Amino acid sequence: MITYDFAGRVALITGGTSGIGLATARAFARGGARVAVAARDGDAGQRACAALEREGAPALFVQTDVRDDASMKRAVEETMRRFERLDFAANCAGIGGDMARLERADQAVWDDVMATNARGIWLAMRHEIPAMLASGGGAIVNMSSIYGVAGKPAHHAYVASKHAVVGMTRSVALEVAPLGIRVNALCAGVTRTPAMQQAEAFAPELVQALVAQHPMARMATEEEIAGAALWLCSEGAGYVTGGAIPVDGGFLAA
Repeated sequence: MITYDFAGRVALITGGTSGIGLATARAFARGGARVAVAARDGDAGQRACAALEREGAPALFVQTDVRDDASMKRAVEETMRRFERLDFAANCAGIGGDMARLERADQAVWDDVMATNARGIWLAMRHEIPAMLASGGGAIVNMSSIYGVAGKPAHHAYVASKHAVVGMTRSVALEVAPLGIRVNALCAGVTRTPAMQQAEAFAPELVQALVAQHPMARMATEEEIAGAALWLCSEGAGYVTGGAIPVDGGFLAA
């Protein structure tokens, strides 16, 4: 396992109570960072912080709805109040939506997916960047997907939202590159998260077909996606910004 030294640094993780978000929070904690977790579920937030503290990291949970500007602003303010700086952000909060052909798609689903996956990251960056500037710079990783650069039938809201993440990432990266902040997106392939495990139990044939589209013929682990996020925040990626980095077992190369 690659290790990083983030001692004295602070990372904010949205959606950090489960799946890739929790794996990323734990990876930062193992690297010595102090970690703030922003998510909606209070009970899950307290469990996440307990897990981070077992990794030896001071941890803070802020109950947050990333769809709401005031809530996201408070998450960053609480992080700064507790830890007095912000160096890294991994914006992992997201939802999947439903599977429906266009003529049967539900506008309420579209609105919720776009509000969480797209507006949520837009709001997060609006508040994270001033805090990073006050701390001397930093790095942001936004969670996109292979469907941030590819299409998928009957997943219109999800695909649109993840394309939006890539577009926002590139635009914001250009704005802040001279200011000492790097911004990148991760285009993750199929990953063995709790949500994917539930899908596998409910519709194993659909999940198997999805996995088969990945040349490595397996799912990623949450830790593999988290590892890419940590690299993007490290000095090893010091000249990387505005990227849409695939972590996809070869999916996008096929």
